[in-house]
Amino acid sequence: MHSSPLKQQQQQHQVRGRKKDSIEQFISSPQLFLENGLSQLRYMILIEGITTPSGYDQCPYRSYVWSILLRVPNFESQQYVSLLQSIPHNLKSEIYRKIKNDTFRTLKNDNNFKSKVTEDTLIRILSCIAITIDDEVGYVQGLNVLLAPIAYVCHKSEPLAFAILHNLVINHIPLYITPNLDGVHTALHLMEIVLKIIDPVLNEYLDSKFLKPEIYAFPSILTLSACTPPLKSVLKLWDFLFAYGTHMNILFVVAQLIINRSNLLNSEQPMKILRNFPPLNENEIIKLSLSFIPELPKGLYDLIARHGYDKNVPNQLKAFVFEHNL
Repeated sequence: MHSSPLKQQQQQHQVRGRKKDSIEQFISSPQLFLENGLSQLRYMILIEGITTPSGYDQCPYRSYVWSILLRVPNFESQQYVSLLQSIPHNLKSEIYRKIKNDTFRTLKNDNNFKSKVTEDTLIRILSCIAITIDDEVGYVQGLNVLLAPIAYVCHKSEPLAFAILHNLVINHIPLYITPNLDGVHTALHLMEIVLKIIDPVLNEYLDSKFLKPEIYAFPSILTLSACTPPLKSVLKLWDFLFAYGTHMNILFVVAQLIINRSNLLNSEQPMKILRNFPPLNENEIIKLSLSFIPELPKGLYDLIARHGYDKNVPNQLKAFVFEHNL
């Protein structure tokens, strides 16, 4: 089903006497047809979810599932070693300063994360990302938070963590890592339109307080909601995002607003609530997000789905807003 370079990863979760659940059994079995296999895996994630076996602090095969869902290409550990060896000694001092300025504070209040992932690991992976993406970019703020859940899930395989993050930003959300973060700004515009359609009262109230998504939702959009704790909820949300599309994060952020609707409407200063989003409730967020889709005008969901990689979306969105008087 998937040509994973990290066969050890698969072997690691065929472990000593632990009974495999249905998803683990499925990914361990040969699949004749890639698309059929992926569809079935997505459905199993939606219905059953990835579970954590007794005695584990996280699912031991989640990294393998993520690499399958994101179609991470073959990447050998030696390739990662070669990348590390090719990093310039001073790595353009400005880029290295940006990386160091972010890594030390990555999920700094999560002791479980810090026990699994060192700052040096984050620096190495992000330095490799910096030399393999567009020269104009190098490194953008927020990549450290995008890396955090991946590094945690792949804490036994740094090369796999690099391969997943690299694939995510290059193939799924490349417009999120442009010099001007074009995809993020498009996502924020789309989020505002979705909120206006789903909950015009809440949208109008936030508007009356001069609270646009650019002000309060930027971190949540940029990091695919990874900036909001708890990490275990982020992992569950990312299972769904990688199964059904990273674009669903726009609906996730709207769902977080709806879940906290009463508190926001009853607050004279809703920014106090939005400055740090309340803890994630992954099951409620996914359920609400799915319920939004039938409420959206024809064509809007397509723009949402393409916004992370299609440069045509901003102009098409302007035409859509004009046409629908939004």
